[in-house]
Parts: sequence; structure tokens; C-alpha cells
Amino acid sequence: MKLKYKSTEESNFNSIYVKRKKSPYFGNDWHFHNEFELMYIIKGDGVRIVGDNMDYFNNEELVFIGSGVPHVFKNEMNNFQDEVDYIVVKFNRTIGGQDIFRIPELSSINNFLKRSNKGLIFPKSTARSLKKQLLKLSKSKNESRIILLLKILKTLSSHKNYHELSSDNFIMKDGSATKDRTKKVINYISENYNKNISLEDLASVSYMTTNSFCRYFKNRTGKTAFQFIREYRINKACQMLINGEKNVSQVCFDTGFNSLSSFNRVFKSLKHISASEYKSRYSDLNLKHFEKA
Repeated sequence: MKLKYKSTEESNFNSIYVKRKKSPYFGNDWHFHNEFELMYIIKGDGVRIVGDNMDYFNNEELVFIGSGVPHVFKNEMNNFQDEVDYIVVKFNRTIGGQDIFRIPELSSINNFLKRSNKGLIFPKSTARSLKKQLLKLSKSKNESRIILLLKILKTLSSHKNYHELSSDNFIMKDGSATKDRTKKVINYISENYNKNISLEDLASVSYMTTNSFCRYFKNRTGKTAFQFIREYRINKACQMLINGEKNVSQVCFDTGFNSLSSFNRVFKSLKHISASEYKSRYSDLNLKHFEKA
């Protein structure tokens, strides 16, 4: 299955697509599309991948993803205790065949769109301040939808305290075969992170020799395959620790580590805090009010 852009499931999608979705889980397909995307998580938690950035996400997260940036929001598909609730907005630069963002009056928004090629995450205070507008946008139609979207984009373009997600090293080059190969590798890691993953396994998935795969993956992501796997496992560990249902030792082995000492060492090197301290910090917090550190 080739990696291709996903615009929307609605056949009459033209310039702006907005929908509030409630379902047992997020879509689990690593993908990209030509549209810009604004994702507001009302309720839900899991692991987010934008370009080469991986992190734990939860309630009240607001992320803006540029055109062509690969991304996925993943949670456990077998966890049906709580549904996820989110608003997704997708839009093109062109409305009625014209690139409206090139006009002088929208120059600040145009510059903001140009900065989104790495993916941007905003503080939760910003997400909360825009919640009413986003809910209103999800119910809007026709010209009201355009006006509301421009107001939201104008607000976001004026913020300076956003954080870029993906690194300068991550570039998705053209070519469906290359994109498809990268997608297969990342999907394989996300589906098998709790097992022993070898370079031979990943090379086989990508139909390459081991040496060729190592060079390819480092060139595509700016990281070695094992660095990528470690980061993915640690972010899954963060999710499990915050949920509080498992102790550190259980989380260690459930995320694919073979020893507790190795898990603790890697966790602290990536999160700058021990796993036990991390669990203690968040164990008594309600996820609904959890603020990103």
C-alpha cells in the first residue's frame, strides 16, 4: 500500500474540511497530504509522530501540521474504555482557484503557513482560548467557515510561543516508492515496539540490505533505526506510566526493553527524569487537567 495524501472522506470537499470526531481510537496510518491540518485533541491520549518527532499527547493539545508533513496520532486500538474526541481542520491555500494567502492583508498568515513545514505545537492555554472558536468552526458552513478559519489562523500567527516539532534533518523527498518504504518501516516499528526488532527485520520490511537500510533510514530521518525505536518505546512508556495501571518494571518489559537498568538509563537520558519520578509526578493527576511539562 503506497503512502498517499489523505484529504477527506467527503467527496464534496473543496477548500476547507472541518469535522469533530468521536470514536474508540485515532486512525493509525502514518500519512501525509497536501492540505494544511489543524488538530485539536479535546479528549484522548497516545503517541504523536510528526516528521521525525515523537512525543506523548493528551487532552487539550493543539497541533498545526504543514502541507506534505508525514504524521500520525496513535492510541491503543484495543482500549475501548474511553472514546477519543477531537476536531480536525484541513484546508488548501486556494479558495475558488485563487491563493488567497498571497494578498497583502493576509501576509502574517501566509508567513505562518510557511513556518509550519516542521509541524507546530501550541501551549495548552492557547488551545483552551481557541476552544469555543474551534467548536463553532466545526458546526459552521459556507462563508462563515472561511471567516472563522481566518480568525483562528490570525490568532495562531500572532503567537510566538509555539514549538517546532520535526527537525531540519527530516525531509520527505518526492517519489512514492521512497515514501512507501519509510511508511512501512515506521508502521512496523509502531506495531512491534514491544518485541525484539532487529536491523534484519527492518531491512526485510524495506526490501533492502542491512547496510543500505541503515544509510537510507539515517538519511530520511536524521536518526539511526535504534534511536528511533528507543524514542518510540520511551514515549509509549510515558503513556503507560501516566495512565498509572502498571509499575515501572511492567512498563519496561511491555515496551520492548530486556532489562530494567537499560530502560531506566534510556528513559532518563531522553526525559531528564527517572521513570519512577515521572510516574510519581503524574500518578495523582487527572489527565483532563494534565499540562505538558
